[in-house]
Amino acid sequence: MRNAVFDELTAMGHAPLMYERNFGPWDSHQNPLQKCLDKVEESDIFLLFIKDKGGTFYPAYDRTITHLEYIQAARLNKTILVFVESGVKHSYFSQVKPVMERIADNHMEKTGGYPKAAEFVTALQAASGIPPHIDPYVWFFIDDLVKKGIYFEELSLGVSIHWKEYFSDLLRRGVLLLPLERTFDAYMKQIQAYEEFHQFIDHCAGAFQTASQEGTIQFLAALMDKLKGGIVRHHYGNLFAEDIGTFQNCSALTIYERSGNRLNLAFVTGAITSEPYYEIDNEQSYVSITAQRANTEQLFFREEKQMLYLTVKCRDRILTCHFLADSSWNTGKFVSFRDDILYAIMDQNPMILEFARKMIGGMRL
Repeated sequence: MRNAVFDELTAMGHAPLMYERNFGPWDSHQNPLQKCLDKVEESDIFLLFIKDKGGTFYPAYDRTITHLEYIQAARLNKTILVFVESGVKHSYFSQVKPVMERIADNHMEKTGGYPKAAEFVTALQAASGIPPHIDPYVWFFIDDLVKKGIYFEELSLGVSIHWKEYFSDLLRRGVLLLPLERTFDAYMKQIQAYEEFHQFIDHCAGAFQTASQEGTIQFLAALMDKLKGGIVRHHYGNLFAEDIGTFQNCSALTIYERSGNRLNLAFVTGAITSEPYYEIDNEQSYVSITAQRANTEQLFFREEKQMLYLTVKCRDRILTCHFLADSSWNTGKFVSFRDDILYAIMDQNPMILEFARKMIGGMRL
């Protein structure tokens, strides 16, 4: 099927790229995975055909090369067309999908985390009722596409498709990429961060001149206003990062101060209801848990509220920042990508959060 598409597109005057046909030769020192990803970046459209083979699996990235190519195309906003063989598609929805849901539930119950691709493949190999002639990774790949809401065409073996009509208009659209776009984006992001930090300092000028309660409230209101939401990205080593979710701007702040074996509520900003105090050994309290741990920042998630809670230890005080997560987040997804979310929040608000930690740790409340 792929060879037929390759020949048809070539006859139409386009320049299709296919590993088996025209990728090589290349320098023996060049990483073949990186070569494939570079070819995806050179392309305008990414065609993905899924049948019974999953591709070469890379343990370091917990994905196959084909899956990584798809992720690369998605993150670069390429036009993506996905085709799944009809028998494979039917088997996934009728037989495999329920089994994968049970595997995920059992794994989360035992470990508290969502299973990785390699763990899914191992479990599927031992499962009954799964078509044995299909690479188990195929099911993980399709499941990932379904969870992301990706539409895919159904291909029936032996039924010809008029590829010329299908692609004639679509393939005329070329994309001119700016070679320095990533460099410009990095510079602009850094400049924007400095500008926002200086605006924050100017806005808090009045609060810095007094140690009064009013000044502290003014400072916290300015802090909440400046803590931004953003995109959570999962990094596949040094290859690239995939967008996996979002979170909104900060909607509330609290400060608890330790006094003996209690953490007492000192300040609250935003429309929330907070407990007046927590015992220091309360294992259900995010504030108490943070106070007992060595790390400065902790991250928690409450699925019923769809809320992320960043807690920051500021000496004997605990700052809690509330960020509403998008509807795609659940407990399993949060556990799997906790470090990525924490990195996204800190990366979105680098100087402001560090400045706030030092101020709250030293100010008199």
